[in-house]
Amino acid sequence: MDQQTRGRQLSRFYEPLVLLHTLGSTRGEHTCAELSTRENVSQLPLKDLRRMFLSELAYTCDYDKGGDTVTAIGLNSTPQNYVFWVASNSCPRRKIVPFLESLLTNLRDISITATLVTLEGVNDIAAQCIRFATPRIKKYRSHLSPLLRKCHAYLAQTEREDGKFSCPVPLCSDSMRKLARLSIEPNYKSNEDAIHNTFGLVRHYIGRLGHHFRAAKALLSCASRLPELLHDFEVRSIPTPPKSASPPADGKTRLESIMVRMLPANSPDLNRYQQALAEMDDKYQLSRRFLDNYTDFSTRVHAEIQVLEQFHVGKLSFAAGDRYIACSKPACFCCLLYFRHHPGHFVEPASHRKIYLNWRPPDLDAECDIISQNRQRDVLNSMTCDIRKEALQQIEEKIPPQAWHPDSLTGVTEEAKTPLPTVGGSVVFDAFPVEIEEPTTITDFGSTLPLFDGADMVNFSIESSDSDHCDKQARLLKNSQPDPYDFEDDSDEEGGVLL
Repeated sequence: MDQQTRGRQLSRFYEPLVLLHTLGSTRGEHTCAELSTRENVSQLPLKDLRRMFLSELAYTCDYDKGGDTVTAIGLNSTPQNYVFWVASNSCPRRKIVPFLESLLTNLRDISITATLVTLEGVNDIAAQCIRFATPRIKKYRSHLSPLLRKCHAYLAQTEREDGKFSCPVPLCSDSMRKLARLSIEPNYKSNEDAIHNTFGLVRHYIGRLGHHFRAAKALLSCASRLPELLHDFEVRSIPTPPKSASPPADGKTRLESIMVRMLPANSPDLNRYQQALAEMDDKYQLSRRFLDNYTDFSTRVHAEIQVLEQFHVGKLSFAAGDRYIACSKPACFCCLLYFRHHPGHFVEPASHRKIYLNWRPPDLDAECDIISQNRQRDVLNSMTCDIRKEALQQIEEKIPPQAWHPDSLTGVTEEAKTPLPTVGGSVVFDAFPVEIEEPTTITDFGSTLPLFDGADMVNFSIESSDSDHCDKQARLLKNSQPDPYDFEDDSDEEGGVLL
């Protein structure tokens, strides 16, 4: 395919995508992958067990926030052994592959020597994962500190005004139940600085921190039932494609012109859509934001798409024929559509359904045959059709942008579906049942908030009666054997919209 044809194809794809992003980058609530409803790992079917194992492995490999280290893993079955194919948004060979090899070896050794999952084994694996994820955890700390100060100030003010709260600590320490209630969005319109958003983010970050321990327990539980995967394994990295510039805007890149290209020729609906879009433009300043979104963003092939193409083009066999690709984060909106319309019939991933304009399809090199070119053309055409339909529906109904939500799930509680009880128009929190899944807090598995040693100790200035236990756990992490990785910054330059 010549560069001019490729450029036209990408322009037809990005134009409605940027419009849809301008209408609202969040395209719906999280969708979850289908898993067994059985909570006990010992009762999970082997397919679900493998998927859980791969998903937690991918999560532990994603050692930093921001998107550059998002990791995807596919499990390849060969006559000789099992191969863990690893891709990342930045090159995985230098840090991620050595870590994953070491982690899999430790999981194998611990599961061989211990017939049951022990607290000591969980702490050993958690300590290894926490050391590797130091950059991510430091950023969680930097995000949490100002949020906690804001929550503390709000609760102190509430105490002075109505005298209901004698101390803010118990309010947020009862297995995070009341913190969950405080983060419930009210039924009236509120701005992004509303206090319930602050409580919600605090709860989210605490849940993310706690997942390192939940992941360690899940990995050990799965490893004990999947010894064949660890008997003679191999970890291979997929080369990361270089970043690329997005198609530039031109004189025809205007809202009114886009509507002409999104509808069939001589469509009788053109005037109606253009009028509705003009009304939304007046209300939400779409024209300015649309052109702003077109300004200088670079694109890259996301990690799960790299693994998908590695298996499809290389005709690699999945373990047990399960065409599942694990990723450290839910798939973005474009990755979800790419999986959905790809002829390889891969398992559709969980998705946060948010648009990231740094997404691009896999590159086509000069050696690609006509079949590969036509396959990608058909996938992109199907994706473009879905994107146009969603944009046209939102324009026709003049729907405002949906509320933002984090890419990852909090991982602490089930979403409450029961409406909040009210008295005199005010929410009665104590009457609202919130169920907490086990484990409930980051302190499960004998671990507490301090995740660093020395000057890097996490300290949010909240007293705890478990200080001796905290010190013991901190010493455990401090005295753990260091991993053969360093944590200096990667040389890759920042670019594009971060995942």
